[in-house]
Amino acid sequence: MKKEKFFAIGVMSGTSFDGIDISLIFSDGKNYFKPIKSSFFKFSTKIRQKLSQISTNFDENQYKIGLLSSTESEITQEYLKAIKAFISKNRLKKIDLIGIHGQTIFHKPKNKISLQLCNSMILNHELGIKIISDFRQNDLKFGGEGAPLVPIFHKMLVNYLSLEGNIIFINLGGISNLTYVPLRGKLKAYDTGPGMTLLDQYVYLKKKKSYDRNGNFSLKGKTNHKVLKSVLRDKYFNKRSPKSLDKHYFSLKPFEKLSFNDACATIASFTGETILQEISKFKIDKVIVSGGGIKNQHIFNVLKKTLKSKLSVIDKFKLDKDFIESQAFAYLAIRRLKKLSISFPGTTGVYYPVSGGNITSYR
Repeated sequence: MKKEKFFAIGVMSGTSFDGIDISLIFSDGKNYFKPIKSSFFKFSTKIRQKLSQISTNFDENQYKIGLLSSTESEITQEYLKAIKAFISKNRLKKIDLIGIHGQTIFHKPKNKISLQLCNSMILNHELGIKIISDFRQNDLKFGGEGAPLVPIFHKMLVNYLSLEGNIIFINLGGISNLTYVPLRGKLKAYDTGPGMTLLDQYVYLKKKKSYDRNGNFSLKGKTNHKVLKSVLRDKYFNKRSPKSLDKHYFSLKPFEKLSFNDACATIASFTGETILQEISKFKIDKVIVSGGGIKNQHIFNVLKKTLKSKLSVIDKFKLDKDFIESQAFAYLAIRRLKKLSISFPGTTGVYYPVSGGNITSYR
């Protein structure tokens, strides 16, 4: 009999370059889902700085193969060390496969380029476990934006959590994205605008701190509504969905003349307002938020003021907001193994539903 359910590890490192999220799930890649364990492994300062430098200065026509290759080797070793520690810490005996997103350093769907660093052959050789990676390429090949890929997982969560009505999921990561799961109709998803990357960049530039912890800087400042109105007029917001963003699309230039705390408050408001702007286009019963950015109290306050009782953090449903994406890539890996679709016309703009991900299995 063909195996229906799998123990899968999902590995995700986002555009904030803070570290690696790892999750173990048991699922059939369809409706059955059981989260088991999750852990976070912090990147070294050295690798964070290198990733930031490469992604900031990346030129698709002039990138240096040697530099990319050496960085991919380093990031692969970081993944390997983290996965081994996760397996050892949790005394895991049975793992069927690993779904690994890889580290995004460049995303330009208009040119059909989305670059994630990860050497799946090394991981497979060292771990002896089937690796599913490079999830975005097939989507780009068939007319998609290459992102976001988590929506089909969100759709499964609606059933898993017994949610009713029209549901929106918001992921507040480096870039913010939205998934609309209607009671009737087709799945829709796209990047709404800046997530935490813009604020992280500003805080690091001014204070050499990784991020605005709990939104403390933002809460001390006042939103400059003139600047806010100006950035909300960006042409991206008038672009039809599905659509996706590179982390460097938005500039810090509009916020340069503001005081530090006011700039933080205005950037945080920008993130919150772009999310609200997109939510207002849908008929909704509930909005569920996940991702590290929801810890920023300023952004949470912006969302709560408008959404009121319709807003919930996913932790309310006994799922950890920090590990939804790593769980999702474990789930997507299972779907790839079963040749099930992971992206759709309404989520990435592909011509028709397609699967995605390369399988590496030499051991």
